[in-house]
Amino acid sequence: MLSDVLIVALTVATLAVGVLVVRLIQMRTRHDTLRGIMDSADALERELYTCRERIQTVQRWVSTLPSSLTADALASLNLDPLVQKALRDLLQQRLWLRDNADHAPVERLREARESLEKARIGLVENMAKLEAVSEELAKASTDTHPVSALIASAYGIGGSERSNTQPIA
Repeated sequence: MLSDVLIVALTVATLAVGVLVVRLIQMRTRHDTLRGIMDSADALERELYTCRERIQTVQRWVSTLPSSLTADALASLNLDPLVQKALRDLLQQRLWLRDNADHAPVERLREARESLEKARIGLVENMAKLEAVSEELAKASTDTHPVSALIASAYGIGGSERSNTQPIA
């Protein structure tokens, strides 16, 4: 009789420990996922500010070139509203996390992180395109307006080796 009670008590204790271990693993997974989301959000925010700064630099440089070369370029560089919208969207996501992180399914949190990483990779790709177009415009303007090379180098455009930021793995 006493051995039956001990067996039942040990079984219940083992089940309780098992439930606690599973819950601890779930909490750890949630914590790691949330940390990953915040790291991705921080990285995207830094990239957005870098993007805004670079666009403004290119705009200032392009505005020094003759209008015959820059009419379309200046119009296409009016991207600040898009960067501003991306920053607002990022803030909305952070606010959603603040309000829902404790009870949102881990799968939804993983989707949020993937979405942030996709946005960040897209931004990095577009920044590379901006750099390439800036380099091409610098070369074209140098051919027709030799002083443009000096102005471009003052803005860090044309002939400079800029490193692209790589997405977080």
